[in-house]
Amino acid sequence: MQYFSFPLPNGTIVQTCPAALGESFAAGTTDGPGAFDFTQADNDTQAQNPFWTVVSDVIKAPSPEQVACQAPKPILLDVGELSEPYAWSPNIVDIQSFRVGQMIMIISPSEATTMTGRRWKNAVAAAATSGAIVSSTPKVVLGGPANTYAHYCATPEEYGIQRYEGASTLYGQWESNAYMYLSESLIGYLASNSTSQPPVGPLPPNNVDNSLSFIAGVVYDNPPFFSSFGKVITEPNSEYSIGDVVNATFVGANPRNNLRLEGTFTEVQQLDESTGEWTTVRGELTDRPPPSPFSRAN
Repeated sequence: MQYFSFPLPNGTIVQTCPAALGESFAAGTTDGPGAFDFTQADNDTQAQNPFWTVVSDVIKAPSPEQVACQAPKPILLDVGELSEPYAWSPNIVDIQSFRVGQMIMIISPSEATTMTGRRWKNAVAAAATSGAIVSSTPKVVLGGPANTYAHYCATPEEYGIQRYEGASTLYGQWESNAYMYLSESLIGYLASNSTSQPPVGPLPPNNVDNSLSFIAGVVYDNPPFFSSFGKVITEPNSEYSIGDVVNATFVGANPRNNLRLEGTFTEVQQLDESTGEWTTVRGELTDRPPPSPFSRAN
């Protein structure tokens, strides 16, 4: 298992860990508590029900290196060291940065806590200013999760408390610092005169062709007797005024029979009485905005 090592601002070398979820992850939050007897803000394994330690070890007992790396998190699910039939949680994640003038966008695979977001944005703003990437104080925004879902990203202080967010910080107490280090060290690629791209690095696995689905297929789906799919049961009115609500009822099939990828389940069409042709005027594809020139970046 590979670890990502990097220096903190004070020069100390630290590292991230393979993904793991702590016991307080299962406790949930104050406004959405979990089931059973898990408790938040308790990083003492002995204080938790020993039954869950047994269950955790049956699934996968974390290695001594993982226990030391994730401390003080009591590991409930060692997802980063589980790889059958494929990785249970991502160990390779993407972060992205975009710049439009004075605005810099950070794209995170994790849900950043308020303080993580504040520190991350401040670090990027300082790096952009000192590196002369922008001519005045930049506006930095943070968005996520994107590209994958890597749970939460808490500060080292929040991680030490091990509430839900800290226990859900997959890659150890230095995860937020790792994200900030990468954003800062790669800030030069956002300069207007930059002609190079950052190194690609290791790519996450593509499990599209071997992913497992436990959603049962549609067993039975037929229209009512003496009817057919698409038959209109209630016709719309022939005329409407602006602001009126248009209602129509028709026989529909189970949408899981056809997911309509790159298509739509509903369209509004207009009849051209001169040609007799129908033209789609409203629908998912017609309402979709044109691609942004900033929709891709390395």
